[in-house]
Amino acid sequence: MKKNPFISLTISFSLGIIVSNHLYINSLIPFIFLLIILSFYSMFVKKNFNSSAPQLLSISLIFAVFLSGMSRFSILTPENQSYSIKNNYLKGDLLLGKINSITTTKGAYSKCEFEVKNLIRFQDTIKVRGKIILFLKDQNDALKEFDVCLVSTDLIEIKNKNNPGEFDAELFWNHKSIDFLAFANEESYYKIGESEEDFFHFFTRLRNYFSLILEGNLSGDELAVAKALILGDRSSLDSEITSKFGNTGAMHVLAVSGLHVGILVQILTLFLGLLKKWISKNQSIIIALVLVWIYASMTGLSASVVRSAIMFSLLSGSGLFNKSYNNYNVLAFSAFLILMWNPHFLFDIGFQLSYLAMLGIFMFHKPLSNTIIFRNKILKLAYDGTMVGIAAQIMTVPLTLYYFHQFPNYFIITNLGLMIFSFLILAFGIVLFSLNWIPLMNTGIAYLLYFSIFSMLFIIDSIDKIPNAVSQGFNLHISSVFTLFLGILLFFYSLKNEKIKLLKMSLFSVLLISSSIVFVRFKQINTEKIFFLNTDDVTFVVKHEDKNFVFFANKNNETKKAKFIAKSFEKVYPGKLHYFEISNKKETHINSKKLQIEIIRQKGGYEITINSKKYFYVTSFSNESNLKTKIIASRLEDSKAKYQLKSGAIIFDLKKL
Repeated sequence: MKKNPFISLTISFSLGIIVSNHLYINSLIPFIFLLIILSFYSMFVKKNFNSSAPQLLSISLIFAVFLSGMSRFSILTPENQSYSIKNNYLKGDLLLGKINSITTTKGAYSKCEFEVKNLIRFQDTIKVRGKIILFLKDQNDALKEFDVCLVSTDLIEIKNKNNPGEFDAELFWNHKSIDFLAFANEESYYKIGESEEDFFHFFTRLRNYFSLILEGNLSGDELAVAKALILGDRSSLDSEITSKFGNTGAMHVLAVSGLHVGILVQILTLFLGLLKKWISKNQSIIIALVLVWIYASMTGLSASVVRSAIMFSLLSGSGLFNKSYNNYNVLAFSAFLILMWNPHFLFDIGFQLSYLAMLGIFMFHKPLSNTIIFRNKILKLAYDGTMVGIAAQIMTVPLTLYYFHQFPNYFIITNLGLMIFSFLILAFGIVLFSLNWIPLMNTGIAYLLYFSIFSMLFIIDSIDKIPNAVSQGFNLHISSVFTLFLGILLFFYSLKNEKIKLLKMSLFSVLLISSSIVFVRFKQINTEKIFFLNTDDVTFVVKHEDKNFVFFANKNNETKKAKFIAKSFEKVYPGKLHYFEISNKKETHINSKKLQIEIIRQKGGYEITINSKKYFYVTSFSNESNLKTKIIASRLEDSKAKYQLKSGAIIFDLKKL
């Protein structure tokens, strides 16, 4: 506690957040307990000041921080706020607020984060505080950040469909304090002014200015990647590029994170090193600190960026004042500050992976790096960089498998190439922003930037095309995740303290857990089931051996929605995807030795026969089917029906037919 106090304090604060999240405790309750503890302690110390007082102080402090975590989380949870949208909105209310951010998509809608200030209900104005996701149709760049608008639309509560492999949108947006989304056409929203300038206006305008420079020099996929990698704007990326980066283990490159801040620090170090005759070391540190925080603010202050910026600030500060530091304590202190600012970050995937990656680097990089010694500087640099990636992967892989259900098999090769090109892209981007006003110079720099991004995309595409580039089908239970982490921590402890017996036991436990995960994956791959999915249109999947037969109803034969759902499904249940549109045909047949599928379109639904077992997918209550196994479409509701898609996907095992 004395040597590294923030490790204990951050763990206590985090546990308080977790307890508050599960119990939904009123914010006053932790405060009352906190006052009781402090009063009891002060009375005890006055009467019994002895050797046990310091230990009691430590315990009291840890418990006080635990209660503070509970209280802080409860205060910032919308459900506990009387002025929240959720506690005040009624259907028909008008929304008055401002646009915090806006991104154009390839479809008809622009996506906005809309901060609601007031609800207008007849003659009444109700003050609220909260944000929604607002999709504006055909807005044609008429609106921009910080515009104040009046919107007439109905709010839709964000709910998961509970389909296999589905992204947990409810959890994701809930911890961003967003519970609703809405759609508005051009006749349903009106700009009535602009909000007053605040601290963040400058950074938004700066990002938009740099974005225009990139748009003037790049186009297509290169422009989309440049915006994402340099400015943190992923709105122009298409799903194909995003999928390739995910399959190759390079998704962190597309989201501005600690990697980008680290590269920025390296670039600043090189540049300021050239000016050492005119700028002192301390002045260089201060300049670097200011620029790092400007960059962090401009790119949106994501959890991983803020973590990296805080750590750089602390380490730089220790250099300024000649103070020593402990890596783990600095890491914990940065987490403590972020969670004090916004405790909901604890549930952010980026926050979790960022801190686990840094923890893995601190724990395993040095032992891994020392296994082989290279005299050649280039080989040593390449090997050290590889070991950094492996060390980070050791601690992040349990969560990666848990959240994304897949593992990039060639992540080492990917990261070797991407480290170089990420550095070049960010460096050329900074130079382009600085020298854009020089005509010939900006053209040359833009070409180098284009070539760097083109090369990165070529590497990503090449690795993605390698057979078995990604392993899918991992479906971990949260207990397996914690057990894996426990085994990894035991392995590190025994390795550091040279406890051979414990080392063998920890290795055996990790191997045993990994074997069980692989076994479950094998079952997922070879399962034979039919999945009726909770979707707006009729969609169901028959998984048989190494194939996924995706059946969907769309009279325009638009496969975009079906493919999006199927790709998510494939992460949990891998198999070659085959698509069949069924609403334009009276009958659809698939026949093989082990599988016979017949789908007949009828009045009010579809009769589905799989190996003689019959189902009826109900799309209207006007159907005349007498089949017992009826699947009620998600838009319908029947209190007597056994199988209703409204509450989630319905699964039947084909082997039991």
